[in-house]
Amino acid sequence: MKIIKDEAVVIGLMDYRETDRIVSFFSREHGKINGIARGARKSVKRFGGALELFARLTVQFLPGESLVTIREVDIRTIYPQIRATLAGIAHAGYAAELVAALAPERYGNRRVFRLLTAYLEHLDLTPAAPSDRHFFEINLLNILGYRPPLESCAGCGADLAPCGGFWSAGTGQGIHCQSCRTGGKRLSAATVALLRQSLTTGRFGQISFSREALSETDEFLHEFIAAHIQRPLKSLAFLRLSP
Repeated sequence: MKIIKDEAVVIGLMDYRETDRIVSFFSREHGKINGIARGARKSVKRFGGALELFARLTVQFLPGESLVTIREVDIRTIYPQIRATLAGIAHAGYAAELVAALAPERYGNRRVFRLLTAYLEHLDLTPAAPSDRHFFEINLLNILGYRPPLESCAGCGADLAPCGGFWSAGTGQGIHCQSCRTGGKRLSAATVALLRQSLTTGRFGQISFSREALSETDEFLHEFIAAHIQRPLKSLAFLRLSP
């Protein structure tokens, strides 16, 4: 059986039996992969401490039906500056869990890989900021085909740019204009504009959300994501406690 070699980011870890570890990683060519690292808990020498959440690796593995077998890993970077602050760890851990929750298994997507690694590189150089987190969220949703329409009303197709719109928690149905709304929470025109700009800017650190826009976007995106994955993200609690 041929060994496969790919570049990857660790997006999940789970202890398995007494000596092994289940590792989820998102790879450049093969997408989200779940693998077993035999002996990873028993011997540090086996994988050299490389199997850490959001570490960037070169991984070699043997294909398997449900789990691949991880044979060897080489550390490219563990993003040391991210790990130096609770905020950095919280934002990077959230990004990893969000990719793990939304990305389909064994479906290569270089755009997702580039977005994830670009965010980690940015976090390693710059203090964690909610604006960058929302930039990551909306672009990930866009790449994977889950993004809510930001251009027009989900009911009548009216342009949302002049007045913004309204959305309802738990539905994942998008944004409605004033005429089509049936209750719901407001998303201002300024917030809609910032989310749309986030899809075209192409770089972290270029979009700055106001306090009002941060509050609106935080609630909107987290409710929208929760409606799709049907479970809470464990990293959200830690994220909300971080500075």
